[in-house]
Amino acid sequence: MSVKLHLVGPSAATAQAPELTPDQQAVVDLPAGSGPVLVLGAPGTGKSTVLVEAAVARISRGLDPAGLLLLAPTRLAAAALRDALSARLQGTLSTSPARTWASYAFDLIRRAKAEGRLPYITRAPKLLSGAEQDVIIKELLEGHGQQGIPALPWPESLDLALPTRGFRQEIRQLFDRIIEYGISSERVADLGRRHNRPDWVAAAALYAEYRDVLDIRMPEAFDPAGIITSALQILENDPEFLAAERARFQLILVDDLQEANPAIHALLGLLAGGGDAVVTACPDTVVQGFRGARPDLLGQLSDILGEGLQTFVLSGQHRLTGSIATAWLRTASRISVVGQLPRYRAAVLPAADLPVTGPEEPAEGAVSDEVPVDAVVSGRAEAHVVDSPMHELRYIAQRILQAQLLDGRRLEDMAVIVRTGGQLARIQRYLSGQGIDVKVPVAEKAVRDEAAVRPLLDAFAVVLNPDLLTPESAVALLTSRIGGASSIELRRLRQALRREEVRSGGGRTSDVLLVEALLDPLSPSGLALAGLSWEARAAQRLAAMLRAGRTAADQPGATAETVLWALWSASGWSKKWAEAALSGGASGARADRDLDAIMALFQTAERYVDQLPGSTPAQFLDYLTSSELPMDTLAARAQRRDAVELLTPASAAGREWPMVIVAGVQDGVWPNLRLRGELLGSGDLVAAVEHGDGFARHRSPQTLMHATRHDELRSFSTAVSRARDLLICTAVSSDDEQPSPFLDLVEPLPPEAMKRERTEVLRPLTLRSLVAELRAHAQQREEKPELAREAVHHLGTMLNHPVRVPGAAPSEWWGLAPLSTDAPVIPEETPIPVSPSKVDAVLKSPLSWFVSAAGGEQATDFARSLGTLVHQIAQDLPDASGSEYVAELQRRWPALGMKDNWEGKVDFKRAETMVRKLAEYVIKMRPQGRSLVDVERDFAAEIPVEIRGQERTALLRGQIDRLEIDAEGRLFIVDLKTGKSAPKKDELEGHPQLAAYQEAVREGAVAREKPEEGDAPAAKPAAPSSLPGGAALVQLGTTNKGVSVQEQEPLDPEDTRAQDMIRTAAALMSDSTFDTVHDPTRSGFGGHGCRLPEICPLCPEGKQVTE
Repeated sequence: MSVKLHLVGPSAATAQAPELTPDQQAVVDLPAGSGPVLVLGAPGTGKSTVLVEAAVARISRGLDPAGLLLLAPTRLAAAALRDALSARLQGTLSTSPARTWASYAFDLIRRAKAEGRLPYITRAPKLLSGAEQDVIIKELLEGHGQQGIPALPWPESLDLALPTRGFRQEIRQLFDRIIEYGISSERVADLGRRHNRPDWVAAAALYAEYRDVLDIRMPEAFDPAGIITSALQILENDPEFLAAERARFQLILVDDLQEANPAIHALLGLLAGGGDAVVTACPDTVVQGFRGARPDLLGQLSDILGEGLQTFVLSGQHRLTGSIATAWLRTASRISVVGQLPRYRAAVLPAADLPVTGPEEPAEGAVSDEVPVDAVVSGRAEAHVVDSPMHELRYIAQRILQAQLLDGRRLEDMAVIVRTGGQLARIQRYLSGQGIDVKVPVAEKAVRDEAAVRPLLDAFAVVLNPDLLTPESAVALLTSRIGGASSIELRRLRQALRREEVRSGGGRTSDVLLVEALLDPLSPSGLALAGLSWEARAAQRLAAMLRAGRTAADQPGATAETVLWALWSASGWSKKWAEAALSGGASGARADRDLDAIMALFQTAERYVDQLPGSTPAQFLDYLTSSELPMDTLAARAQRRDAVELLTPASAAGREWPMVIVAGVQDGVWPNLRLRGELLGSGDLVAAVEHGDGFARHRSPQTLMHATRHDELRSFSTAVSRARDLLICTAVSSDDEQPSPFLDLVEPLPPEAMKRERTEVLRPLTLRSLVAELRAHAQQREEKPELAREAVHHLGTMLNHPVRVPGAAPSEWWGLAPLSTDAPVIPEETPIPVSPSKVDAVLKSPLSWFVSAAGGEQATDFARSLGTLVHQIAQDLPDASGSEYVAELQRRWPALGMKDNWEGKVDFKRAETMVRKLAEYVIKMRPQGRSLVDVERDFAAEIPVEIRGQERTALLRGQIDRLEIDAEGRLFIVDLKTGKSAPKKDELEGHPQLAAYQEAVREGAVAREKPEEGDAPAAKPAAPSSLPGGAALVQLGTTNKGVSVQEQEPLDPEDTRAQDMIRTAAALMSDSTFDTVHDPTRSGFGGHGCRLPEICPLCPEGKQVTE
């Protein structure tokens, strides 16, 4: 049977007419020619609904939708109004009447350009993003003081701040105010001189340069703040165009006017011109303060829109009820009301269930009415404190899962709101890890800093300049999101490349080979890379990306887009990440975010190429790596509908959810009373423009702090008023963090309570945590037999379920899983290799030895590399002076790859001390009657050993650092030690390694003469010696001033202790199980001295899950 799939577009949403309150209906019924109208209302009183219904009513009475202009402060709000209006009209509109102020201003400029009213613009207008504006400001700041360009007269106190991103943010904020208020650079400089503000004088010169750069380089580009002012100036300077614009719109509807800055107010007044305009506002919910929002200007609206302004107050409440309404009232009552406005908060009072009381006195002019006893109780507000940030994350997940699984709420009916965008990532990671789908707003970080974008840009840079690929950057690329290599794969890759190099007779390091393999596919390393298996997948992918990128960059007319696309296409991640994103879970959320970041990168590249035709890929790379602000993007984001939304107050404004969690309500975070924009005094500049020379009395520290606190209260008011049924506010209470006073506005402490009780955080309601809890109870058969039986019953139910429950089956429990094999590590017919250097390790802790022998060693660190270098020098120069050793060290030192800094100099000094101690030993050896026989002498001796009743052979083999002979013809073994520790004096007599060396001599495995080249180490020595003359550890790395020689006396012919240790070691090494031993003198049982706590059964971390 064949199946055909058809893509069906979504049907147009429809909505029934809502039931309006009399106040709402009065606004909707206003006839044409009613003039300007202000609609005030608390959150949830239906202000946006009034606008939509007013538009529907006027259209039903014959208004052409093209004559309707619906304005909102953000794109999300505008989209919501557009969708609501379309649903009410039961169809799509030929035009989109709902826009943001910036969108409308941009469209106005575009139409003015099309009509030939802007002759100075030759290309289509473009909106300059905040990131692009930041790059221009950065270039201007860096250019002063270089190449003969005089430095700007900044105060000396700002010298350290000039190159920082924070300073550029202050510059942008100052520029925004200059643009919004239409202040010329000359006037800014004049105000600076008049009020002794040299920073304003310097900023005025910088602003003049900024405008010149835009006019010359991009006359068609408008910055975010300037686009409103530009539209305003076009209308003011062109009466004919203004008249046509007023005639174009018969009705202007504006939502959330409290978010508007002075420029928007001026534009509104110019557009409305006394005509029909309905604006809504709530001065207590403001989230655009960082963009210059001025809710106080609502009191002057009659001056802007005309004396005929009518004001309506909405009294019906559709969202805030019960203790949620009370929480909002407590918050709003601490915000000063805007003068000349009627009381609008009273609409919430009948829905509240508690008196409006709290930790602070209400602000002047605020509502302080007590609530009637018979108030309606519906919404519930809760405040909770927990012990730590991790507990807060767990509690958020707990409440979300409880609401979903026990209360039947959909995830899309829940939202988590935090003070700043920086807090979102932590919550997103945790909730995704718990299997909770989340939606997040546009990234708060710059495109270049995204985990998926950064390595792609690094590869882009290598394509343009291969010399940038160093061993360090190669490793970073291979282990990045684009590379995808694990540490094991990287180590195997290095070993494979090095093995091929040695096989071909070369001696280059793996660092050099790695870089060569990635850059040159025809080099020996590149050819070796092509022939490798799974361990080289990441390197093969990266090498293919670099080849594709170079090919694209070499093409005529190459652009940033073409090179980036070649790199991305060759990576192969597009399909894999798309599949992962659709699969859900933590990995799906990460892949979803990575794809969004890649899309934003390509949109940035497209935008750059469009704005700067003829630009090179290198210029784009320089631009993007210089940009430190998030790039605003319209790229579509793949969002799941049934998911919890994570937001800031700015992105949550104008929306509502049945359940809202306001997290991170910490003292110092919410409210954050740090004064913003005060480094360069942008607020002072505005005050100087508005109030003249006496502006200082309006800018006292107390006044500024008061204003900042009210901004924070408005932001918090917005957050708590998003909830309809349940509001949960959380904070951490610990020695380091304290809850915010705002928490008491949500749920005040009882009068007798000294502090808020901590909330217990329960086990997450996830299947994984349930299985873990049941398994834990199932193991308590003796302590809690009834509970254990019940747990076993539930695990059995899971085990018999048609859908597999991970972890429920005992066969999946690590503690109950059978051993993979019980066969000895070394087959019985194979000799047991025993190295003298490992005898001590296996005797002290067989498990530790086995892990090391099986490859469980840490990656080679500097200490080992240094030890190897010293041993190589000792081998090549066995009998040299101190100066010769130091000269050789200097010659070989670069091979270690140490940087030429203070740390490298300290390490070289340590190495120099080692080789000088070696020279000191060579001198001290001669008077003792010993002479050097050989260095790095290999040996092998077969020692019979009985293991579990079977005769076996222990193959004692190794390498002696220095072999010396004394006057009596006895062989003396020297082992050079470069570590910092040394055995105690009383440990030398039975030191296993030295004893094993002497036993090899006693077994006749070491010849007195240097063997001929090519002799096998196991061959019978031509002149063996069975009389050891002793052995010594020569300590080169200890902190002793001179060389320390720790000698072991010659073994007595009748002493069998060395053989016994070797036989015991061989038995342990050939076993199938390995015991672990803790040294009680070092760490004690369970102490920190254990090298393998994760697998050691004596350590808590290493116990089986069933123990």
